[in-house]
Amino acid sequence: MNLSRKVVFGTTLSILLSSQLLAQSFSVESSSLENAIKTISKESNMTYMVDSRILSGKKSPKIENIEGIENALKEVLKGTNLEAIIQDNTIIIKEVSSVKVLSNGTYVLDDVSVSGKSSKNGSVESGYLVEDVKTLGVWGNLSLQDTPYSMSVMTDDFLQNTITTNMAQVAKQNPLMQNTGGNSYNGDLGANIRGFGINQALIDGIYLPGSFYGSSLKEVDRVEVISGLSGFLYGAGNVGGTINYALKYPKNKPFTEISLGNNGGENYFTSVDTSQNITDKLSIRVNGNYQNGDTEIENNEVKEKLLGVSLAYKPTDNLDLGLYYSHREYKESGFTQWSITGKMPDAKDFDTSKAYAPTWSSNEQDSNKVQLKANYNFSDSLRLRTAYIYKEASRYEPLQINNYNSNNAKPYSRTLMDFGKEYTYNHGAYAYLDGDFNTGFVHHSLTFGGSLSTEQYKRKLGIWTGDGVTFTDKNDFMNWNFTSTRPYDGTINQRKNFNTNIVLGDNITFSEQWSALVGVNYASVENKTYNANNTLTPYGTQIASYDESALTPTISLIYKPIENLTTYATYMEALENGTVVGSTYINSGEVFDPLKSKQYEIGAKYSVNEKLLLSSAIFRIEKPNNMDENTPLGKKLTQNGELVREGIEILATGKVIDSLTLMGGVTYVSPKVEKATTKATEGKEATNVAKYQAKMYAEYRLPIEPKIFLNGGVFYTGTQWRDNINTEKLPAYTLFDLGARYETKLDGLDTTFRIYATNLTDEKYWENTSYLGDPRSVAFNVTVKF
Repeated sequence: MNLSRKVVFGTTLSILLSSQLLAQSFSVESSSLENAIKTISKESNMTYMVDSRILSGKKSPKIENIEGIENALKEVLKGTNLEAIIQDNTIIIKEVSSVKVLSNGTYVLDDVSVSGKSSKNGSVESGYLVEDVKTLGVWGNLSLQDTPYSMSVMTDDFLQNTITTNMAQVAKQNPLMQNTGGNSYNGDLGANIRGFGINQALIDGIYLPGSFYGSSLKEVDRVEVISGLSGFLYGAGNVGGTINYALKYPKNKPFTEISLGNNGGENYFTSVDTSQNITDKLSIRVNGNYQNGDTEIENNEVKEKLLGVSLAYKPTDNLDLGLYYSHREYKESGFTQWSITGKMPDAKDFDTSKAYAPTWSSNEQDSNKVQLKANYNFSDSLRLRTAYIYKEASRYEPLQINNYNSNNAKPYSRTLMDFGKEYTYNHGAYAYLDGDFNTGFVHHSLTFGGSLSTEQYKRKLGIWTGDGVTFTDKNDFMNWNFTSTRPYDGTINQRKNFNTNIVLGDNITFSEQWSALVGVNYASVENKTYNANNTLTPYGTQIASYDESALTPTISLIYKPIENLTTYATYMEALENGTVVGSTYINSGEVFDPLKSKQYEIGAKYSVNEKLLLSSAIFRIEKPNNMDENTPLGKKLTQNGELVREGIEILATGKVIDSLTLMGGVTYVSPKVEKATTKATEGKEATNVAKYQAKMYAEYRLPIEPKIFLNGGVFYTGTQWRDNINTEKLPAYTLFDLGARYETKLDGLDTTFRIYATNLTDEKYWENTSYLGDPRSVAFNVTVKF
């Protein structure tokens, strides 16, 4: 057969095969997405290629008599961040990103789409919008649009482009959170969500009780915020909301990123982040950060050393393994908090560029964490998800408390709080078995499993003392010379927590329009607290304990009238650890009984287009109340009445047009106290809760070459009551940020220059009754990526 005949024959055969595939009809029952792809592959006599990790937890709708393989694949992949390419009689399933074919025939995934559009991976190109929520406990990974909870996700790209270096900046920018001050120095968030205080975060979906220091934004790939109760997802925990830190694991596409810059003032840093494929089955990622120097606040210095290493290993098609390790050293000097008696002073009377604290008033931390993850597919319809994390951290915090009493001629005095060195040791783990099956026309994704988390905490006896000096010049706060003569290390075990959570959940699909998430868990919380004495007994004298369990159910009904609109109604209960009274109260160390709370929520999420998601939620939360009580001996924390939070959240994330990205929203919460035995507080609103917040970040690409972006935001926080009987308010405040970014190539390397100013107008304000807001700061950096 000569060459011309071969060409004619091959062309004719190709046309015949294409015609047959176009004419062929495909029908698939509602099932797992992987099973649907296998069915289409078998019926079309084509092989397929896919990384099973990107199919995990995803479902396929029922399709009937869809003509053409491309149309059939498009239908089963609808609503996911996946697409199908047919090449060399092979179906290639991938995230919406390009596929490069190497000379040896190997397929390599790229993060840039063939069509020039990026998938919803949280990148600049996607408008910082993500497709999936990383970890939702029993539910695994769900589409953000179809998750029946109010959520906001801040990705690594967003954090880099706003030069966000600490948790205070996260809380300021996130539309669901109210910044409550002092939430950067511990390394974890301390903020309000739906009017409730949140003082710690999950790590890759694992709850660690009492682990409220030792993490860094530089080791986080994204920050996921779930507004409202999440007890069914993770066990006992915060009622107002949950923050999840998704750690940095290897990426599909190798890269190396080096950054040099300034975080404000004279605080300089250098960081490295690299992800590489060692073999086709083993990848590694290493990230590190070093920063040191004075900030924009006088007497305030921040140091950090961080090293994180992670491995992703896929020994077989059905098994995925992950390993993460990090070590962090951190110190902030010149930090303080305020204790106010009488009328609140005006923030404008203070120079917020001063710390009003000596350098010994500081917070020093060391921490290590190790995580192991494993996912195994027994079959197309049966999967196992497991993870374990160990975290140890220490903190030494000799802290100066600045006292102000408006009733005194010399209103200022100071107090020392020194606990010596504190230690926390945490273990956390989960294991979930996921199974897919049908009962008639109804598809079920059933999950059974559980989680556990433990904490052991110890420290020395504390010192709480003043120097007996009162003064009128606030600058004298920085002049107290103090040297601790106490033993540095803590040796007495103070507290032990043990939480378990056994859960059964069913993700039910009735039709393309109707589905439900239904489940129940059995949550248990156990706490033992010991008196801090100097005996040689293992733990000291036990002074408080509890061991409580409760069934906490949830149900979400989801209705999609059209493909791009998801509406839902959710009910959830949660068990919360009993409060351990903090050091600022005269009953410090007392442990309250566990609390059981309820939440009702209805909401809607609408994808205006592939890169813009609007969402809204209306909610009511009911929870027993903790309340400050003034006694002749000082301030005491008590349990009294019920906290009721009712409110509305409206959010937007993504690209309005190709050149304009928005991220923000408006929240309203009514924080009332009901059923209080102290009648003076009945019907009053809670302290340090802003009823109204409005935040909007914007990023605009100028219509010129090369790439120049302008970015910034407006962040409004409304008034807050300062006292329980609602006689005095903290003023509202508005902060403005402004920045610019220039992307180019230097010697063929992708290079980005950034500058970003926070609190541009140098607004002076109280974040709450204990913390003054930060002054204007200008940060800048340059990043090279290859």
